[in-house]
Amino acid sequence: MAKKRKKDKPEEEEYEFEAPKFDEKEFLEKELRDTKTTLLTVVIGMAFGIAAGALAWVSTDLIGIGLIIAIAGIIALRYIYPVFRVNISEFTKKNWAGNVAWFFFTFLAVWLLMFNYPFADYADPTVKDVTIWVHNSATGNFTAIDYEYIESSGTSSWVWTPRWGEDLATMIRANASYTVNITANVADNGKLVTADISIGTMGDFVTMASEGDHMYGYEIAGTLLSASSDLMFYIHAVDKAGNEITFYPNSPIPVSA
Repeated sequence: MAKKRKKDKPEEEEYEFEAPKFDEKEFLEKELRDTKTTLLTVVIGMAFGIAAGALAWVSTDLIGIGLIIAIAGIIALRYIYPVFRVNISEFTKKNWAGNVAWFFFTFLAVWLLMFNYPFADYADPTVKDVTIWVHNSATGNFTAIDYEYIESSGTSSWVWTPRWGEDLATMIRANASYTVNITANVADNGKLVTADISIGTMGDFVTMASEGDHMYGYEIAGTLLSASSDLMFYIHAVDKAGNEITFYPNSPIPVSA
């Protein structure tokens, strides 16, 4: 018996992938346009940031206007780009979002930089690390009293603390054997002009001696102290920009006979 001949299978159609045509010229033009736009946006952001910072130099009351300048700069991008032959008709929402981000963060960085030294100085000097050094020439001993911030039992305050556990009430004596040196770290983010001290009452300031590394000191002979009044002092510091601070401790230091 003859076998039935199998029907021939239809030939399968082969799929051939064709890559989309790559327009190298169009690609390069787009890349150059995007790069040019980004650089231009950064420059514009810097210019607006400098303008906002310079306005704050006139008066610190105008600092808030910087945000208005930033918004105005973002709106102005649409009109500034054509001046520099940037074709914004091909911009997508992604392009606009990226350019606005570049502008804002550049503006913010420059604006904040304009508030800091060496461009500007709005910060007062600082007075810290205050220590009273006591020298007893009769015994040759040196002692120190530190002004420290103490936290205990839910309360906190600045107090005078003997460094080696002595009795604070008898550490300073009003006699010729004792010498007291008041030292403090007086610094500024710009240039410090003066560091003065007044003993007893805030009035007759005298210049403190520089001891290097922002440390300043003032020495008092024991004969100038009085057991009838505790030791109190005021440190007044001024920087080149005219910012100033007057430091004084929360409490005086006892002076014994």
